[in-house]
Amino acid sequence: MMPNKSVPSILFLLLAVAAVALMGMSPARQAWLINAWSLQYTHHTLSQAAEQSMLADPPAGHARAKFWQASAALQSGDPALAETLAVQGDQFAMHLLADACLAQGDFSGAVIMWQQAGDVASLLRVASQAQQAGHLEETLMAYQAAWRLDPETGTLPLANFLLNSLNSKKDYGAAENVLRQSLAALPNSRFWPLWSNRLGDALRAQKRWDEALTVYESTLVHSPDDWAAHIGLGWARYERGDGLQAAMSEFQEAINIPKSQGNGQLALAQALTREKRFEEADAWFVQALALNPDAPGRYVARANAARQAGDLALALAVYQETSARFPDFAPAYYEIAYAYQLNDQPAQAMTAIEWALALIVPPNAYYYARAGSIYEWAGDESQALSAYRQALLIDPQNAAALKGVERLDK
Repeated sequence: MMPNKSVPSILFLLLAVAAVALMGMSPARQAWLINAWSLQYTHHTLSQAAEQSMLADPPAGHARAKFWQASAALQSGDPALAETLAVQGDQFAMHLLADACLAQGDFSGAVIMWQQAGDVASLLRVASQAQQAGHLEETLMAYQAAWRLDPETGTLPLANFLLNSLNSKKDYGAAENVLRQSLAALPNSRFWPLWSNRLGDALRAQKRWDEALTVYESTLVHSPDDWAAHIGLGWARYERGDGLQAAMSEFQEAINIPKSQGNGQLALAQALTREKRFEEADAWFVQALALNPDAPGRYVARANAARQAGDLALALAVYQETSARFPDFAPAYYEIAYAYQLNDQPAQAMTAIEWALALIVPPNAYYYARAGSIYEWAGDESQALSAYRQALLIDPQNAAALKGVERLDK
């Protein structure tokens, strides 16, 4: 005769009933009931016939019952029930509620829960997920919440987002405010030089070169061996009009710092490219790559310089090497697509830009605008118009896409 799997559950219920009859409303009785229900819940969860039996409501005072039930609901694919069961104010429940929000695509709800729980790591994680999904408002909300909870950890992610995202519009004022607040509040942070250099970069991008120079110099007072500050100084001097030699002097300082790993050489190559001294530039690109062959952006920079010089053979060879080494690096496909267009290879150009669109996360308006340009050049106006419109969904002000739609939408 096979054993009856429901016997343990019945025994638990009988014991609970007996306990009610024999014990008063003492702490011991309540603890016994909680333990009995917990054992019954464990049996119910592990039993193969769990879905065929009903579980009694948990006793009053069971601190984790709702959390367990909500966890089970979330794991069974019912985030709405999990959200209902989770008890706000309990740290574990708030984390569960945040996961339930994410399961339903509610990024802002997840941010609120993790903010209440004080979980900075989860806020940064949801910010990254929201950004990949194209939810930029929720991304900003998550980064701001992380920064308020923990400025040391949250400053750089928030500043980088403000300077690099927001539908291709950079919010320099907000980034500067965040960086200056953290620099003043946390002068002993190990991240202080990074924040200072990022502030210098933001000022330089706004052509506020004198202020940028002051910031980079303050970084070097704080950290004399900071190669990034020397590179920032070099670019600020070059862009202010101090001449190539003034920039090269700072880049050489960076080269002399072993930890720079070729970044000084890369800056020299880029400056020489601006001066259209392409052969000299390429020699420095080669040195930069030798010192860090695992940096895909350096390969693309070298290929772009070769393309600018009109050496399409070298450019295509380097782009192809990049995509072979780093097959998931979207910028390599984005750039080689244009090189194929210049080299009058429409089939290869379309294939490359389609790879770029498939790989870029989050979706990028410039990638779709280039796709539109390539399709239009190749004679596929329908695909071109679709790509231009997709670019405008991401960035309604994208100039190339606006002109493309104006040309083709007749």
